[in-house]
Amino acid sequence: MKKLCFLILTMFVLVACSTNQQEEVHYIAKSDHWKAVYHSNTEEGLKLFYLGEEQDLGDLQITIGGSKESITFNDVRVNTDKQFILKKRESAKIFKKDAAPIIQIKWQSHNETLEVRSV
Repeated sequence: MKKLCFLILTMFVLVACSTNQQEEVHYIAKSDHWKAVYHSNTEEGLKLFYLGEEQDLGDLQITIGGSKESITFNDVRVNTDKQFILKKRESAKIFKKDAAPIIQIKWQSHNETLEVRSV
């Protein structure tokens, strides 16, 4: 009887663990001035890198659109490493498996759109 209970408990734990695992997703995009990288297995989620030479970009407007949801950030800035980092909990709802998000970035008199693709 103890062996049967142990076997049932072990199977329950294995099933519970396997259903909580999420498949990892990775996305990348690049334009003339920006590069975007998203990895679902990090806490940082989405990273935007400025590739241009300007030192002060000023305020940015970033819109990230998915198939069902979109997020807009107004008056945000890149850090000293010319990066904008969006935490995983904010970006995970858009960057799902088989999604096709689009990132639009406006700064100063520039406007670029990044078409994100899965890697």
